[in-house]
Amino acid sequence: MPILTVFYIKLFINLGLTLGIFWVISRSDLFAKWQQEKEKSIFAIGFILLRLIPWIAIFLVANEEPRGDIPFFFYKAEAAKAGGFVYRDFWSYHAPLYAYIITIPVWIWHNARAIVLFMVLMESVILWLTYQTYKVKSSRALQLAIIYLMLPAGFMYILVDGQEEVWFWGAALLIWRYTIKHKENYEIGVGLLFALTLLTIKVTFIFLLPAILVVVKKPVKMLIVMAAVGIPAVGFLYWQIGDLFLMPIRHTEQLMTPNLFSTSRPFIELFIHINEKKSTMINWIGLLFTVFIPTYMAFKARRRHISEILPGIFIAVFVCMMIFQASAMGAYLIAYLMAVLFDVIDIKKTWHVAVLLVLNWLTVVQPFVWVYIGQPSYTSFGMFGNISNLFEYALQILNVLCYVWVLRQTYQNVVNPEKLATA
Repeated sequence: MPILTVFYIKLFINLGLTLGIFWVISRSDLFAKWQQEKEKSIFAIGFILLRLIPWIAIFLVANEEPRGDIPFFFYKAEAAKAGGFVYRDFWSYHAPLYAYIITIPVWIWHNARAIVLFMVLMESVILWLTYQTYKVKSSRALQLAIIYLMLPAGFMYILVDGQEEVWFWGAALLIWRYTIKHKENYEIGVGLLFALTLLTIKVTFIFLLPAILVVVKKPVKMLIVMAAVGIPAVGFLYWQIGDLFLMPIRHTEQLMTPNLFSTSRPFIELFIHINEKKSTMINWIGLLFTVFIPTYMAFKARRRHISEILPGIFIAVFVCMMIFQASAMGAYLIAYLMAVLFDVIDIKKTWHVAVLLVLNWLTVVQPFVWVYIGQPSYTSFGMFGNISNLFEYALQILNVLCYVWVLRQTYQNVVNPEKLATA
């Protein structure tokens, strides 16, 4: 199927999903009742209608081939299944255990479509755990879970493209649930879960560490636990493959969109030319802000228990990454979209819902437009004489503004919850 046709179909589906969200928002009382009486049934129906049936329609009935990163994931899964050693025998930009985890569905069905279904099932498990965690304090939790299943970004990037970034929130959720159950002496469990995450998903999760160390009561104890797991793992990798295990870090040098750098580049180029092949320093500068802002938030809220602020700190880390990292792209929204919906968005407020929907639509539309017009880097204002470039650049700006709004709202939730409560 031609890529333009696929895009038009996505827009049509997005419209239907958006209308569905408006209906769900209008039925708060009904969903509050269902949350008390039939939560499992409604959640299962949502999963079947909004994930399982669409997967069957796309990959079995229409017989579409998986897109996005799935072909690369399948390559890794095949190599791992055949007994290959990660980084040495096959390329991987994930943590060492990731390639072996995604072999699970391939053992059952040797097809790339199995990995997409696996991603959908993992997302649904994470959503169920998120719902279970939030329902104790919100009568809207089931309603939010169904809204999440209708959000265009999650629908397209997980159901269609099989992206795995929602696993980041899954890992943070496990850590958060642990701190809820263990109000004291939680450092060993948190350190163990954090170390296992770094071995399982991506090194990017390390961005969360400085902020967490600020709010835990015994940071040294947590670091010792992490070192007890991490040092032997790194030592084993180095013994087997030398420094090839650094492969995931080297993947962060490519410049992507939308972020603060991509939108400010026309202004930057007025003073200094950026060599895209030697852009490591740009990412290092972005990294400073990505780590500093959430850590500052954690410091301001350090008198609160970690279980009260961990979701907000997590959101801040990944939204800062998307704002400040020149290598960040729109698909990373999936990492914290679920957390934003449950922890930041108030569906009773029109502005909140508007930002949520605009951000979701932009995440689907902007990357396609950018690729379709040739992935331009706006190195001069003269490039905006092309109306397509100007349109795509405007989409990038809107994206970044939405990220900034999410960061601002999250900051208020973490640092000034009393102010929000009286607003």
